[in-house]
Amino acid sequence: MKVARHVDADGAVRLVLAGELDLATVETLYDSVAQAITAGRPGRLVVDLAGVTFCDSTGIGALLDARTAANSSGVAFQATNPRGVTRRTMQVIGVFEVLTAGTAA
Repeated sequence: MKVARHVDADGAVRLVLAGELDLATVETLYDSVAQAITAGRPGRLVVDLAGVTFCDSTGIGALLDARTAANSSGVAFQATNPRGVTRRTMQVIGVFEVLTAGTAA
């Protein structure tokens, strides 16, 4: 998996993921989230999932962990653009709204 980091016009940090989010790649997400949170304490962290081609339960867990880490640091979290099986898995598990709402817990 590849992660590109962008800063949006409103100051939000956007992590754009591409590839598979699974057991083999969750550490890349964890590292990217930790760096984004500590590098500048953005008001909002957006994880763009449009380029994710596969996401297993470990990947969903990592997204939930990323949300928790962001919220614990006072940073709102939002996962955007989940597609295909990633979106469906999030819906079936019942975390779609939690991950895509864009609010702090």
